[in-house]
Amino acid sequence: MPVYQDHVARILTARIAAGGMSGATVRIEREGMPLFEWAGGTREFGGRGGPVTPASVFLIASITKPMVTSTVAKLIESGHIDLDDPVAKHVPEFAANGKQGVTLRHCFTHTSGLTDMVPADTDLRKTHAPMSAYVASACQSRLLFEPGTDTRYQSAGILMLSETAERVTGRRVRDLLHDWVLAPSGITSAHLGWREEFATRNVAAKAVHGPGSETWDHNSHYWRDFGAPWGGVHSDSVGIARFLGVLLNGGLSAKGSRVFGPGTVRLLLADQSAAMPGLPTEARLREGWGLGWRIIRQGTGAWFGSAVPAGAFGHGGATGTIAWADPKSRISFVLLSNGTLDGEGAAIAACSNAAATALCA
Repeated sequence: MPVYQDHVARILTARIAAGGMSGATVRIEREGMPLFEWAGGTREFGGRGGPVTPASVFLIASITKPMVTSTVAKLIESGHIDLDDPVAKHVPEFAANGKQGVTLRHCFTHTSGLTDMVPADTDLRKTHAPMSAYVASACQSRLLFEPGTDTRYQSAGILMLSETAERVTGRRVRDLLHDWVLAPSGITSAHLGWREEFATRNVAAKAVHGPGSETWDHNSHYWRDFGAPWGGVHSDSVGIARFLGVLLNGGLSAKGSRVFGPGTVRLLLADQSAAMPGLPTEARLREGWGLGWRIIRQGTGAWFGSAVPAGAFGHGGATGTIAWADPKSRISFVLLSNGTLDGEGAAIAACSNAAATALCA
């Protein structure tokens, strides 16, 4: 076993033994060809639920975001939307409380001024509210800053992109993701929302604590099937690696099917925030954003690790997941676990570093 593979296996085995996660799986590819596949632990904490395998399905949390934004970006291909459209052009009630200047570009790049979660998020989760109630809460919210003048991570912006796509097409975004992206990419084990076939290979998520004393049960029937566009995809590691591979391949699937136009891939992966004139220098340097994709800059890898090269793109999820790809080396890295990113971020970054230093010249 190459040294980097040994490092990754050792780090994750130790974290499973320590109880930080019950199981994890890793897949590393170069140009779609697997270099390393590893799985360990069990599907539930306490040694229950059977072993984790490469086919195990995880709630990938916020890796969902760039999957949804990539789907929404296909509406640019078809001429239905433009990045500089005001959100209120497609969702008129969103203009309430001074939000008429928020554009789709702002939502794609986390520069909208919206809060992360919608203001009523806690109560909506407790009452198992429908998606329309979350949209209504976002529409009545107030901005934290003038759009385009700062960056602040915002799930509410992804929600509004999803709502825009649904109003433009008359279809659910989960179906658009499946029909426009997953199916043509040959991805069969990923879905926004729950599928019953996942039950026998699902890895239970760890409890995540909210802003107060609340604990979110991501394993409840409500949340599993809710299909949050900011965090509701379930997938195995193969599906995520295949998705990254489509973008590395200029929008073509492994079998040559056209999933995204090459110009759409360029838009998705361009460092959009670096070219936004209203952003102060501090905000420009703090983090790079494409259309929903975090664009790695030198020295700003965060939980990707410090060794992932500048120009790589990816995302992480609060449920202990991370995925990135480097266009130069053609390497893609996927690590899915059921630890939390807050708790296991150092171990996840260490695994990422081990792969990046060995494979990304």
